[in-house]
Amino acid sequence: MRNMRFHITAHDTQPRRDRIIEVLREHLLLQGHQLSASPMGVNFILNATDAIAPRPGRRNSQAVFIVSIVAIEESCDNVRSYCYRTLVRTLSNLLITVQINPETKREEVYFTTPEAGYYQVPIDAGNDRTTAEQLYEHVVPIVASHYVLANTMTTDLPARLMNDSPIVKQIRQYSRELDELGAMPLPFPLKEVLSVEDLRHLYHIYGMTGLSYGNISAREEVPELPGSSFWMTGRGVDKRDLQAVGKDILLVRGVDHGAGSVLVSVPPDYNPCARVSIDAVEHELIYRTFPGIGAILHVHAWMQEAVATHQNYPCGTRELAEEVCALLQQTETPERAVIGLKNHGLTITGPNLEEIFDRVRGKLLVEVPMFA
Repeated sequence: MRNMRFHITAHDTQPRRDRIIEVLREHLLLQGHQLSASPMGVNFILNATDAIAPRPGRRNSQAVFIVSIVAIEESCDNVRSYCYRTLVRTLSNLLITVQINPETKREEVYFTTPEAGYYQVPIDAGNDRTTAEQLYEHVVPIVASHYVLANTMTTDLPARLMNDSPIVKQIRQYSRELDELGAMPLPFPLKEVLSVEDLRHLYHIYGMTGLSYGNISAREEVPELPGSSFWMTGRGVDKRDLQAVGKDILLVRGVDHGAGSVLVSVPPDYNPCARVSIDAVEHELIYRTFPGIGAILHVHAWMQEAVATHQNYPCGTRELAEEVCALLQQTETPERAVIGLKNHGLTITGPNLEEIFDRVRGKLLVEVPMFA
């Protein structure tokens, strides 16, 4: 694990919340990470905020992770709904919520992320060392991740592909079926816990144009372009009505990890607001590692036989891509595998989209199980 720099922001004092921050701070320093007096040039920020009027975390770049910590001191009828609303209002990558269970009188800690849902972690309130280790185990893999969210657009798409291709037609066909599978747009019913205004804010801060029911990609070699390439659905597009190449469907031809950017070939009249799905970094590594895989489906659902990732890395990170590929290596047939993304959904590989959909029809569990 690389050593990181972090900053702590706080505008008041709250004993229960501040104890959580203090034990985490001490353990971070013990593990070699550095506390910075300034938020500039840090990897992540611990944002100590208030349950009644939560303050947003402030980052100077998208690469800085915000971990907000809050304590609920009063009775709360719907902790999950509170956590999702506070996650959005604090502009956080991760929210840690501390509450005393009114029935057991024991301290409970909840973790909430935009991609991987909401889950509870038991904390030993009487043992600071154990608490610190538990917090560290769930926080650091997230804040140490490397996002690959940007798109580098190059107008070098061959003219013969600017409107259509056999693979593009298949993606349109199976994207309509993806919309009909019954899976939720996220692995949890977000519309039940966020207002319309909060949803719009979520779309804005995470670069989304709407809720996506998953994504589809399929390999297509383009001799006019260097290396390998694949088509993929755009970020947050309506899967029922995929239209233009360069807007709803994009050709990915690689990843620049140094710049944290996906390399995309587009026609000259491409939509400058278009972005390929956030999972492009994962799909690119899968195709590069396994030449026999011709298509990939990602869906926010579950299957009984799915082997799952150990960490709930954020979507769009190099670390999630690497863990999925490591699990594929362990399967009997990586070219026809089902990999569970912890608390999030499934990555399903196949030689083509027809084979994948034949395998999953009638087998998807639309509710993703949540576990610590």
